[in-house]
Amino acid sequence: MRIVFLSVWYSENMGYIENCLPKALAKLGHDVHVVSSTAQVYFNDPNYDKVYEPYLGKNIVDKSVKVIDGYKLHRISFGLISNKIYLKKLKKKIKEIQPDVVQTFDAFSFTTLQAAYYKILFRYKLFTANHTVASVFPLLQNKNASLFQKLGFYFTRTIPGRIISWTTSRCYPATIDALEIAVHYYGIPKDKAKLSCLGVDTDFFRPLNSTQDEILFREESRQELGFAENDLVCIYTGRFTDGKNPLCLAKAIDKLSKSGEPFKALFMGNGPQLHEINNQMGCTVHKFVPYHELPKYYAIADIGVWPKQESTSMIDATACGLPIIISNLVQATERVEGNGLTYIENDVDDLADQILLLKDVALRKKLSKVGIEKILNTFSWDKIAKDRITDYTTFVKE
Repeated sequence: MRIVFLSVWYSENMGYIENCLPKALAKLGHDVHVVSSTAQVYFNDPNYDKVYEPYLGKNIVDKSVKVIDGYKLHRISFGLISNKIYLKKLKKKIKEIQPDVVQTFDAFSFTTLQAAYYKILFRYKLFTANHTVASVFPLLQNKNASLFQKLGFYFTRTIPGRIISWTTSRCYPATIDALEIAVHYYGIPKDKAKLSCLGVDTDFFRPLNSTQDEILFREESRQELGFAENDLVCIYTGRFTDGKNPLCLAKAIDKLSKSGEPFKALFMGNGPQLHEINNQMGCTVHKFVPYHELPKYYAIADIGVWPKQESTSMIDATACGLPIIISNLVQATERVEGNGLTYIENDVDDLADQILLLKDVALRKKLSKVGIEKILNTFSWDKIAKDRITDYTTFVKE
């Protein structure tokens, strides 16, 4: 089967769906293409040059075609409408590839609108998705949204989304709240919405084996970062922004360290909260690293903590055997049930209390075991790819 993924932006060395799902489908023997703009992820972030450029490079790259992990990446020019990306000469690219299936990652976007229009010409099967969750969805976050704002969203998103859905076979929301948003706000018929969780690349993310070499690797890596043998290390990976609020973790570790508890924290990333995190006791900051290098750092840690918004790093860490702690407001509870704890969002004292509970070795081992099994059975990209191909095949045959 020839499959095209349309993505508004793309960056190598990342672990997003546009990197991982194409790889998993290519492993199954399919002819997979990713068509994206020349923009890097977060290319228009005001802090891109400080936060992302040292790791990803310039925010706009050259047009190109190259093979990555068994699939072909096509970078083409783009334009902006109201600061949103559309792909130039997409019609020509789709005509060149002649796909059986086109998959977008949005229920409504200009690229999804383009894909819906070109479906009429090229007669492929079109699939969409929704990865927007309640914690970042404007109409759910703004409790005082005016009637004018709600009507504006209805006419510019809901109605177009419903029209697009007439041309689609299925929409894949990533979480329960993303599914509700797809149906109630983007006009997706409920019978076309199918929950499909984001996954983990288990080629990279797995627990350490109990071999002497891997035990020695963990010990040496911890020493390189200044952690003692008896330290219990919490890890956070991602952006240091108010939306993610890793500073809450830093303050909790500061509190625990000052009370004599053996907890430390490793922060992988960059962002506006960097300076304050560095000033907290027991906290070590490390720059962004390529996605496939993260397992080394999860191996160093004992606990994974994401204080606020959802992150796929939660399940990556779980695959490596870490119990996790996340916000009690995250609606994707399947990521933490049985393999972690929740805390009252932004409450430093409560986060410190939950971290302290994981001082118990038996509890950490219990949560770790459940998490590893959960990833293999539900969250592996290989498992998700097989399910997706079953869907694609059904609709293509029809």
